[in-house]
Amino acid sequence: MNLPGNDHIVDVVVVGSGAGGMAAAVTAAKHGLEVLVLEKEPMYGGTTARSGGVLWVPCHGLEQNAPEPDSPDAARRYLQAECGSSFNAGKVDAFLHHGPRMVHFFTRQTEVQFVPLPDFPDYHPDRPGAVSGGRSILAAPFDGRLLGRKLK
Repeated sequence: MNLPGNDHIVDVVVVGSGAGGMAAAVTAAKHGLEVLVLEKEPMYGGTTARSGGVLWVPCHGLEQNAPEPDSPDAARRYLQAECGSSFNAGKVDAFLHHGPRMVHFFTRQTEVQFVPLPDFPDYHPDRPGAVSGGRSILAAPFDGRLLGRKLK
């Protein structure tokens, strides 16, 4: 893509620098593509920067002491109860399949590490498939000085 007034050509333009946008940008870059991230706000991070950054990823595969075992079937039941008539089986199944793969990719291919939150329960613990903790993770603190001159 060639942006107006700019002679620099990139392979991928990502709009928004929240968790989803940055994950897309990092993944594209790790696959050898040149990426441009556009953010309308003066600070990066989107709503993720304000949310505390907790990610809900059932069966994420990180070492932890979860209060109870988890399964994709239980997570699917929970999402179906939460979504009601808006439940989309294809999208939920894709999320349950690819969510743990995303965690694995980032922890193995990048400097991003995650901390499991075994005591962080599902928001509605009375729903079918809910667990009392273990599905949520948080990006571990990162020393920005490791970015060297790229840190601004």
